[in-house]
Amino acid sequence: MRRKFAYLLLGLVATTAVGCLCADEASAKYAESKSLSLTINIEKHYEVEFRANGGIGSMANQQFTAGVSQALTANAFTQEGYHFIGWNRVATGGMEGDFYENQEMISTDLTNIGGGTVVLYAQWEKNAMKTVFEITGACIFHGYDIQQNTGDGYITGTDCTSNGTNWADGSHKYIDSDIKLYDTTNYEKDYEIGFIIQSYDQAHQYIEPGDSASQATFMNSKYENEDRHWPGIVIRKSAEKIEITQTIKKGNTHEKKTGSKASADGMKVVITRVDGVVYYSFNDGPFTVLQDMNGTSDYFDVDVWFGASEKSDGTPMRYIDAALSDIYIKVGEKGSNKHVVSFDAGGVVADPDDVTVISTRTIGNNLPSMPEYEDTEEGRLYFIGWYTGADGTGEKVTEDTVIDRDVALYAFWNDEKIVCSAAGETDDTLQDCVNKAGAGDTVTLLDNIREQITVANGKEIILDLNGHKLSDNSVAGKPVIENFGKLTVINGTITSTLRAGVLNNNSTGEMYIGSDARIIATGIRQAIYNNGGRLEISGNAYLSAVSSERATVHNLAGGSLVIKGGTIIATKQEAVKVDSGSLVIGTEDGTAHNDTPVIQGATYGVTTSVNITMYDGVLRGKTAAINDTTKIAEWEDGATAVGIDSVVTETIDGVVYEVIYYQ
Repeated sequence: MRRKFAYLLLGLVATTAVGCLCADEASAKYAESKSLSLTINIEKHYEVEFRANGGIGSMANQQFTAGVSQALTANAFTQEGYHFIGWNRVATGGMEGDFYENQEMISTDLTNIGGGTVVLYAQWEKNAMKTVFEITGACIFHGYDIQQNTGDGYITGTDCTSNGTNWADGSHKYIDSDIKLYDTTNYEKDYEIGFIIQSYDQAHQYIEPGDSASQATFMNSKYENEDRHWPGIVIRKSAEKIEITQTIKKGNTHEKKTGSKASADGMKVVITRVDGVVYYSFNDGPFTVLQDMNGTSDYFDVDVWFGASEKSDGTPMRYIDAALSDIYIKVGEKGSNKHVVSFDAGGVVADPDDVTVISTRTIGNNLPSMPEYEDTEEGRLYFIGWYTGADGTGEKVTEDTVIDRDVALYAFWNDEKIVCSAAGETDDTLQDCVNKAGAGDTVTLLDNIREQITVANGKEIILDLNGHKLSDNSVAGKPVIENFGKLTVINGTITSTLRAGVLNNNSTGEMYIGSDARIIATGIRQAIYNNGGRLEISGNAYLSAVSSERATVHNLAGGSLVIKGGTIIATKQEAVKVDSGSLVIGTEDGTAHNDTPVIQGATYGVTTSVNITMYDGVLRGKTAAINDTTKIAEWEDGATAVGIDSVVTETIDGVVYEVIYYQ
């Protein structure tokens, strides 16, 4: 530290005899004032103390001088099952405190107190599972070709190589990873096996004589005891679903099914073992128990095979006609594939039990449910949520939070329930915030909530979901939002499982679905029901519905529907249906754009009873892009409407769509 001191020398008088200069012997006197600036360097020293924070070993304190760059001492602590990732001034680390790398160069003062001590806590991360087998590209298995042309190449692919072996060199019928999961070394270790079934042609599956035609095996990890069960895990994919079969008894076709899931083509499969329990998951969905292997002698063993089940003579049980990609196997120590989450309820209610979460997966329904409020001696306290720090500090954790470390979560309680803000005030219901908002005000959602609201005629608001989810609270037949006013929705998700549209826009309503808005109908009705009002969809908005009864967006009663951007998807019906009123797709700007918006239906992209205008965008439908191409009455000057005069098709995830797009 450098401090500057100024000394002012005033009234310094010197009298000197210089002889007689004049008749009256006058003396010469003078006074001189000087300002003197001095710079004094004061060195400030402090110490850094290193703490193991769960590890073992010892490290001496390190001396630092303020203003002098110096590297932190190399870490000397260890912890079994963990590796060192750095230092933090807060023991719990994570989002809290200041983080420093191992041997990081410190060029700024860590403390303002000379002679003080700064404590740094070692930060640990569980030893992750190691990838022992990986194929990043697609391996295409030609089972049908094998059947028709004996001796031809069986696997093709541009990037079907692992551990130095090119499985697509024309000499392989299946992939043998040679990874022994349950030999004497690995039988207690955790593992994860993953791959994506890009496509599968069940009709062209090759069946050897004597084999059952009831299955196609994509991955096999057989039991140690072959006399009782074989193979161990079979994943079967048909046109409509994927099933996992836990055990198939050798010598007959009896199957014990442990799970199935409806699926479109393109399915990510993950099988993982965590502390003796084997789970499976589809498309990053929840993990379901396949088998609890603790206390049983039936251990999965031998090699993991891809493409076909192994026979006892080492040949494939059958061949498949399919494409698999992103194949991998990870193996780690016991406990390396999980994280422990503990809960501190703040003394308001009893602490929930710890839970184990599979690493890098969302916490999902493992997050404890808590009462909406508790009456205490201090008054009523509302539960706000779980956080990585006490009193609502740190990161908020929801069911969608990915758990990548052991973590303690703290319940945050407040004397007010706060779910939204508007006009500078907060409220405990979204309806109250909407009612209080003035013309053009933004209503901001502060949490994931379940509530069904109404925007009154004359009310004009922007609903900023703020990255949160608004869903129904189970009032049958009622949408999540009934709009009679002017409503803009941005930045979050609105979803409903009910027999009602997610959003209803009535004759007096104006509704704008904009940036980062997601409107998801998982019930049997529309995402948006535009009943005579004006509805505009733009930007990167996303709307989807799984209803077998209704379109994703339904326009009627003379409503005005404008789709300037975004994506609209229907999995069972048309994406957009127009009974009356008007529909404009894209923006008339003198330039045709064939990339926005995108409207894709399981039957038609658009079904319409009136003439429509299409300036930009893409229409797709399995039956047809539009139910009647003559209904497209206007498009961009100079543009070519490809697919109107002749049929144009496009294959997406194995599904063939008729397409109309503009170029």
